[in-house]
Amino acid sequence: MTTTTVTGTTEGAETKRETLQEVREELTVGTRKVATGGVRVTSSVSEAPVEKTVTLREEEVSAERTPASRRLSAEEAEAAFQDRTVEALGTREEAEVSKVARVVGEVSLGKRVSEREETVRDTVRRTEVEVEQIGTGAPKAR
Repeated sequence: MTTTTVTGTTEGAETKRETLQEVREELTVGTRKVATGGVRVTSSVSEAPVEKTVTLREEEVSAERTPASRRLSAEEAEAAFQDRTVEALGTREEAEVSKVARVVGEVSLGKRVSEREETVRDTVRRTEVEVEQIGTGAPKAR
């Protein structure tokens, strides 16, 4: 309650005034986000030794002389006295390693959103000010 005193010169008397305030509370309802939990997915890399057995083939070329003694026909002799080259290559297999990355599973994160209604109940306060005339007459309410 606020009290204000006003001094005036009305017929030489001091005027005193009081002020009362009417107050009302209002209810305001808002929303806020509150963390309710979640999911953390972490990916990590690990290594594991693997072993595979492979069979490798190897060829080795050799030349071997052996004594011979036989008579050639005229056609065989004609062909035998031609220049000629014969090559034979040896080969061997080596292990060749390659790696391929493959997706073997997935983890998907998602949120499901739902809404709900909630009724908020509370009380609010207010003051009421009544003004009553005091005097010789009947009281008046306002």
